[in-house]
Amino acid sequence: MMNIISKNIILIFLFIIGFIIFLSFLTFLTSIKPGKWPVHFTPESFNLEYENVSFETSDNIKLKGWFIHSNKSNNTIIVMHGYPTNKADVLPFSMFLLKKFNVFLFDFRSFGESEGSYTTAGYKEVKDLDAAVKYLKSRKDTGEIGALGFSLGASVAIMNKNDDIKAIVSDSAYSNLNNMMEVMYKNFYFLKYPFVQLTRIYSKIFFNVDPKEVSPANAIKNINKPVLVIHGKKDKQIPVNEAYLLHNANKKTELWIVDANHGEIYVLNKEEYENKVLSFFEKHLK
Repeated sequence: MMNIISKNIILIFLFIIGFIIFLSFLTFLTSIKPGKWPVHFTPESFNLEYENVSFETSDNIKLKGWFIHSNKSNNTIIVMHGYPTNKADVLPFSMFLLKKFNVFLFDFRSFGESEGSYTTAGYKEVKDLDAAVKYLKSRKDTGEIGALGFSLGASVAIMNKNDDIKAIVSDSAYSNLNNMMEVMYKNFYFLKYPFVQLTRIYSKIFFNVDPKEVSPANAIKNINKPVLVIHGKKDKQIPVNEAYLLHNANKKTELWIVDANHGEIYVLNKEEYENKVLSFFEKHLK
């Protein structure tokens, strides 16, 4: 009888382990291949003249973007979307920049109209931003370059080391990708730890990188350009503590905490957001 009970316990234990491995791997796959959101509108939908452009990354992935020219300045702001959306998602909240700057939006790899079969949630996306900067530098009408990123885009902006980007506005960035994995699995309670560790293993196997090394907090320590860190106090997707970690890593950064959830900061504080961001870029893009 004891042998039967022992065997059943072992079988249950093996089943639980198998379930954790299967579910964590399935979650990992769906995270790096979340599917593409359709691009339902373009700048033309807002009566804006624009150029459809394409450019290629250093690892040979073709990206798609929109260049919207302003007659106020040659300086250009690159606006980057979050996960798992596309450039159309951040178009409405970036149009105010046209009062002072050109605006350039593009789709990260595997999102929107860009090529790519998977996302790395920031690790390889720094190459996408490098490619965007290289494209803009090839034009004669772009002037100085700034970057405004939301969520994933904000984290990429901070981790990117391109000296041609003169100023960064980070809206709702994470400080470390491993922290986001812990948030993703928070409802698994005592099973959170094995899920996080297995996801780290999958990342090392497929991308040869530990999510702990995908760290805007580490990158911002040595950043040599002005950074404005914006975050929502009620953010449930990327907790506000991520903003404090970024600011504490480099006290020279500006910090603006707003009483809002993820993606609500601009909507709830439109006038202040526009004034703060415009004045920040005007000050630092000469």
